This record gives sequence, structure tokens and C-alpha cells, in this order.
Amino acid sequence: MDAHSSPNEVAPIIGRAKGLLLTEQTAQQAVSALAIAAKDAVPHAIGAGVILVRDGQPTSVGATDTLVLQADELQYELGEGPCLSAWSEGEAMHVKDTAADQRWQEWSSAATAAGVRSCFSVPLMQGPHQLGAMKIYAAIPGAFTDQDQKLLAQLALSAGVLLGHIQASDTPQRISETFKETLRSRDTVATARGIIMEQQNVPENEAFTYLLQKAGNEGLSLHELAQSVLRRDSRPDTPSTAS
Repeated sequence: MDAHSSPNEVAPIIGRAKGLLLTEQTAQQAVSALAIAAKDAVPHAIGAGVILVRDGQPTSVGATDTLVLQADELQYELGEGPCLSAWSEGEAMHVKDTAADQRWQEWSSAATAAGVRSCFSVPLMQGPHQLGAMKIYAAIPGAFTDQDQKLLAQLALSAGVLLGHIQASDTPQRISETFKETLRSRDTVATARGIIMEQQNVPENEAFTYLLQKAGNEGLSLHELAQSVLRRDSRPDTPSTAS
């Protein structure tokens, strides 16, 4: 998958057939798509990505832009920053303005100089295990709303499921029941996206972004929101989403 992929490509990626082997490469491709979805769905985001920590060593995965890599590298070099703290503390970290934040003074100063003024980072969890963090960056202070934060948290849940399968070893592993549940929801999301495309006369990527944003605003998972769209649609030819 290249850097120009759109958010509507997320569903096909996480919607692979049951029984596929999940390798490190395919998991990272899927996480890259989720990062692109985050960047596209949040109005002021200039970049998004994931920090994955293995054996205490952080690595950037799925960075959408060079600036994301730069801001991440600053955290690695300085040993501080919102993403490292989100990972180590297992809590979301919100930097409203890097020019004023005092928690990670060296990183904040360097990030401000690099062009990053806001950051929101959430931990990636697989059960009780902290895998890393997912984040979005903005070039203006106070960029991220409560809705934006809910959206990133939802995407991080999907990323955590994907990355959780490659932590124990570098060998392929069978998809877990949690991941299979994600697969079973793909038809519901795809059908809901089609309904929104028809109702609002918008292309696939805009319909998918609409679903992501509405889900975040209503505090629902993407699957729950898609089910709600299907329930409201009274067309007799609506395809069944039963698995």
C-alpha cells in the first residue's frame, strides 16, 4: 500500500478472509491504512502514525509524513514525549500547545521548532499489554476536539488488535477471535458506506470519513454506527450483513 491510499481502503485491509496468516508485513500495512484514515478524518491533522515498542526499543510504523518521523525521532533521541508517555503510562496524552506544555520541555521546544504545535496520542493495547501508541500531529495549537480524540481512540483499538498478533515472534500467527470479529463486521461497514454514498451523493472516501467522524461524535464503534445506518435505511434490497 502506498502513501496515497484513502480511508475507504481500511475496510478491505482488515476484512481479509478467515484463516489468512497475519504476518508482520501485512499487519504494518493495515496499521498504515489506519494512520492514513486518522489523518484524513481529523481536519487539522498534518500527520499520523504509530510508535511500536519492542524490547524497550521504539519504532515508528505507518507514519503518514516526514514530519511525523521527525517528531517521533525527537522523542527517541530525548527519551521523552507524549507518545512514549502514552505507551509507558497506558493513558492518552494531549498536548494542546507545544509552545506552552511543560511536561516534556525539551521535546516540546524541539517539536515547536519543527512545526508541530498540537499532539494527541493514545496507547495501543492488546489486553493488558501495552504495545506502543498511536498519534496525530497538527501545526496549530488547540487543534483536536473531543470528537477527534474519540476517533483516534477507536482507530487505536483496531491497530492494537492488528499489532498484537506480531509481538510474540516474527512468525505468522492465526487470527484471534477478536480479529475474526473485526472481519465479520466488514460487510456491515461496506454496506453502510454504500448507503451514505447514495444518500449524500459522495465518493467512497468521503462516505467512509463521514462514518468515522459520526461514530466518534456519537461515542460508538464504527461497526455500531454502521449497524445504526442500516437500521435506519428502509430499502427492501439492503444486503444482509449476517456472517
